Amino acid sequence: MTTTTVTTTTAPRTETATGDKKATVDYEAFLKLLTAQLRNQDPLSPMDASQFMAQLAQLSTVEQGVKTNDTLKQVLETLKNSGMRMDMAYLGRTVEAATDTLSLSGGKATMAYAVEGNAASVKIDVLDSAGRTVHTTAGSPQAGRQVFTWDGRRSDGTTAADGTYHVRVTAKDKAGTALKAATVVTDTVKEVRTVDGATQFLLKGGATVRAEDILSAS
Repeated sequence: MTTTTVTTTTAPRTETATGDKKATVDYEAFLKLLTAQLRNQDPLSPMDASQFMAQLAQLSTVEQGVKTNDTLKQVLETLKNSGMRMDMAYLGRTVEAATDTLSLSGGKATMAYAVEGNAASVKIDVLDSAGRTVHTTAGSPQAGRQVFTWDGRRSDGTTAADGTYHVRVTAKDKAGTALKAATVVTDTVKEVRTVDGATQFLLKGGATVRAEDILSAS
């Protein structure tokens, strides 16, 4: 049985905590100032009623601001928890994700790619973790989704070790102008992580993708 772990990493919210503390200090300081002003006013020349009402209005505004900040924090926390629950639904599911990471297992690796525009030539390079090219082949210049399958053979005929590799698709038109190319893998979500407030999905083959990189799920 495979055990799937969920790791949640959150960055300290120093800026928010400082803002809340400042709002509370300002609110308490305003109360102390108003109380001292009422206590020490001249009985023969009391505070003007309009001035007193204006200060009360300011006090009410500060209080409402503090309450609004608290409410917004609660709403954001609820949305965050709801989003995490939705992300957790991807665990164990097969997804199509935009990534250049290719997993070689048992001498077989498969990845889909597509070229934008009318390509005259397409070259596919497989690179190891150090960025060295271990295999090069010609790709299909046809439009639409194409499939690249690698048997793990290096360019020198030796067999590459199982693991993760990266694929680089280079496409050019008849004029030699570079065309955009996208690579997609089909894999299973093994782990869901939250790092600095952003969700990351670790695929079984070793690729780590973002929520926006997932194109479909089944």
